[in-house]
Amino acid sequence: MEESTTEAEDTRRTPSEPRFLPATEDGTGGPQDGAGARSVDTPSHGVNAPLPSPVAPVDPVVRRGARLLSVGVVALVLVGAGVGAGWLLRDGGGSSPAPTGLTVMVGEAPVADSGDEPVVAVAEAVTPSVVHVFVPGFGQGSGIALDGEGHVVTNAHVLIEDAATAEELAGIEVEVVLSSGRRIEATAIGADIRRDVAVLRLLEPAPELLPATFAPSDEVRVGQLAVAVGSPFELTQSVTSGIVSAIGRVLPSFGCNLGRGQSAECAGVATIQTDAPINPGNSGGPLSDRYGRVIGMNTSIRTNNSFDVSNAGVGFALPSDTVIIVAERLLAGEPVGTAWLGIVGISTTDGRPGALIEVVEPGSPADTAGLEAGDLIVVSDGRPLVAMDALRADIQLRLPGMSVELQFERDGVLQATVVELGSLDDFIG
Repeated sequence: MEESTTEAEDTRRTPSEPRFLPATEDGTGGPQDGAGARSVDTPSHGVNAPLPSPVAPVDPVVRRGARLLSVGVVALVLVGAGVGAGWLLRDGGGSSPAPTGLTVMVGEAPVADSGDEPVVAVAEAVTPSVVHVFVPGFGQGSGIALDGEGHVVTNAHVLIEDAATAEELAGIEVEVVLSSGRRIEATAIGADIRRDVAVLRLLEPAPELLPATFAPSDEVRVGQLAVAVGSPFELTQSVTSGIVSAIGRVLPSFGCNLGRGQSAECAGVATIQTDAPINPGNSGGPLSDRYGRVIGMNTSIRTNNSFDVSNAGVGFALPSDTVIIVAERLLAGEPVGTAWLGIVGISTTDGRPGALIEVVEPGSPADTAGLEAGDLIVVSDGRPLVAMDALRADIQLRLPGMSVELQFERDGVLQATVVELGSLDDFIG
């Protein structure tokens, strides 16, 4: 199989140092188990590469990101993004309080009737919740107001080049520019490189910063309107629009780009694909629906050569549920684990929907639940699975310790089992 020449880029302007990324055959960049895994010598995060020297954030962009391999039929459910899904976040609309004290708006629509100019209506509703995040001497991106208590969520790669301790995060100088133009200092209180999510706290009151409203991810549909707001190339409060091109696209996250391909810190993440133009500086900004609800956080784009980072109509956003639940755990000071099912599977080639198990890891959650090689998994918690990628995306929207009911066919008989997902950290040791 020929390797693709396309590359996925995060969308923060940064003076990063290019490196190399090991990746699995399915392009997730996850831990390699020896079954079809290989590495790719492409500019990313790792060792020195022949790219331009680092430059200041206002100078031409230096590339960051990882070249993705062309996706074959094999998918490894040995990694998963430890985040929540739409049916976990949903509470029927309104405010959703978290144990951390974080209260986010879920489901309520800021725009009741978008009329003949839906993008205008969405932009007017969303821009008061969007900020420009600036780290002097490092880079810049965008951010979304989480609540009325001064919490802002952005991408981890906007703030850091690698995993950081709480003390290191607190020592980062961060400035946030509101839609009004007012500049406020902020402190970083948590960052997760597995899902590329970070949380900031403003150091002074900002009553004009309106909390964003988030839509449960299971309401997102392919083809719906998608509006992006952010600071591409430091052009603050820029608005672009397009559609949701696909859902459940599993891509390598920040930890994979840091060369963590052999560890649980490299978590493939289910994302929303969009053709709404996003560019360097859009990282951390919202992707919203026609009702002004945030459906995702813009994170990366795919380009087709080593130096051109302009938008090619293929961008990716972390689903809103991923963002909220990771932010909640960061605020609580809790680790965001990586869920593990423990199978290797493929999509069928005979037209049958589902994920066909080829290998079950001995002692894994799948093994404990009685799954076997040859089983065809067709339903997860009541939702039909069309292919192996759908199962991967479903597992990656969960946390270690969560349970999932899987229905599967074995010898033509439909059966069901409940799997308690394990921790990939524990498996790798």
